[in-house]
Amino acid sequence: MAQGRDAPTYNGSSMSKRSGVALFLLLAALFLVVNRGAYKGYFQDDEVDNLSWAPNGPASAYLKGVLSPRFEPNNFRPVGHFYFHEAGLRFGLDFPKYVLAIHLFHLLNVWLVWLLARRLGAPPLAAAAACFFFALHMALFDAVWKPMYVFDVLCATFCLLSLLLYARGRWVLAFVSFWLAYKAKEVAVMLPLVLACYEIWFGKRRWKTLAPFFMVSLSFGLQGLLLNPNRGNDYTFRFTPAALATTAVFYAGRVFLVPYLGFLAPLGALLTRNRRVWFGFAMMGLLFVPMLFLPGRLFSAYCYVPFTGLAVAFAGLAEGVRPLWLAVFLLAWLPVDYQALRSARRETLANGDEAREWIATLARYARTTPPAATFLYAGTPGGYHHWGVEGALKYFYKGGKFDVLPLADRAALTQAGDGRTTLLSWNRATHKLDIADLAPGASDLSYIEIAGAAPPWQLEKGWYQLEGAYRWIAPMATARLQRPAGARQFELRVLVGAELLEKAGPLTVRISLDDRDLEPRRFTVAGWQTTRWDLPPKPAGPALVTFHSEPPFRPATDPRLLGIAIGGFGFR
Repeated sequence: MAQGRDAPTYNGSSMSKRSGVALFLLLAALFLVVNRGAYKGYFQDDEVDNLSWAPNGPASAYLKGVLSPRFEPNNFRPVGHFYFHEAGLRFGLDFPKYVLAIHLFHLLNVWLVWLLARRLGAPPLAAAAACFFFALHMALFDAVWKPMYVFDVLCATFCLLSLLLYARGRWVLAFVSFWLAYKAKEVAVMLPLVLACYEIWFGKRRWKTLAPFFMVSLSFGLQGLLLNPNRGNDYTFRFTPAALATTAVFYAGRVFLVPYLGFLAPLGALLTRNRRVWFGFAMMGLLFVPMLFLPGRLFSAYCYVPFTGLAVAFAGLAEGVRPLWLAVFLLAWLPVDYQALRSARRETLANGDEAREWIATLARYARTTPPAATFLYAGTPGGYHHWGVEGALKYFYKGGKFDVLPLADRAALTQAGDGRTTLLSWNRATHKLDIADLAPGASDLSYIEIAGAAPPWQLEKGWYQLEGAYRWIAPMATARLQRPAGARQFELRVLVGAELLEKAGPLTVRISLDDRDLEPRRFTVAGWQTTRWDLPPKPAGPALVTFHSEPPFRPATDPRLLGIAIGGFGFR
């Protein structure tokens, strides 16, 4: 290729349009086969949160957001959120349709990578290898399995379009695409610097043409730094060496899916005079810059936009090796890639199965029952956070006004407020959601069966998540009961694990009822066991139960410090 400053043209060995289309369709088919499991997944918390509000309201609100030159402090990204607006109205909760949409966007981006690599002068074989590398790279797994990352995928689409249009002299359309890329995700703020790199290595250094791009980038960048409402949390930029060390190591490990190996990739730029390699690595590095100072937000899917630059660099590197060695590299890389797929797929599908069961149970409940004044939730399906629970409730109870509180929140334990309270209790062992309503003014129970939707608001300090028919407690835990008139016994039902006895030895449990200490009980055999204490007469009323279990136990794969597993307790 000539080394002049004129815009590059296609070169290298030719490929007919029919052959190119056939190869693309073959790659698309391979991608869909490899990622067919994505259609068996289900919505994660961010997706449910977006669907709870994005389909509501007029489309004009998104157009207004797209046109606004102001930074959105509430993380509103009108291009990606408009996708959820339209998809939510048309697809509802039909998850495979969301996956198909994001797969089509990804394949569009693969095609745009091809066009960009060819526009920069890469031969067909090298450009095809870059597309293969980008299409199947499992660092991008979440971006093509979870609709919540459509923001990254659409940002890449408009970044690539902007580059292609700019290279063809369509500067106005390139500017519009850049604007839309930023409105899809803020990482596009670095795109003008990528365009500057294009001018240095491939263009005619038309700096005046880039002036509008840089003005917009500077405006949005300064607004993002000065108006960012996040202080002291994971969304806070941290311009420190420690932050850079953390993020650089993480993202370098994503390049070839081997820790630290990505640090060697830029050496290719030092060992070659190929401008496509220089440009590709510069593009990747620049698009990574915003993420390098967010050590609290380390997600592999954030590689999606920068890896479009990695694909261009890969095309440049592929030019300098024989096809045989290129094939050897890809064949050696594929097992590592596939292993990453298997690992991520297992967890994603397991979380999806739990989320599907949780959402389906809540949907059946919402069809027949009006919303409560307060929803408490104890435990969530895999991967879900508070906003996912709240989003699901708002999705099914559109326009409803209610409070959503985690049961672990101390304020939630008081049962304060008017109206009905509903408990959503996720059983981690049975993978089932139990729903129970608590009428206003209901008194505490005198006996608590841990299984099902037992009232865990009576469980105060030291209780862990429900696991089947029991809950582990910390070495010290408290609960409250209502002592009935005539209660003569206190009962405790526990599950003593064989691992606990093997590692910690015989277990001693001490119980106090208010200010009265009951006789300690010792457990030396494994399995379910029930023990009782006789009680002297005492008037009915509230009772505070305190459990002490020793010695404490910490399993090898569990960070919790455990006492004993309790299946039920209370007055008889």
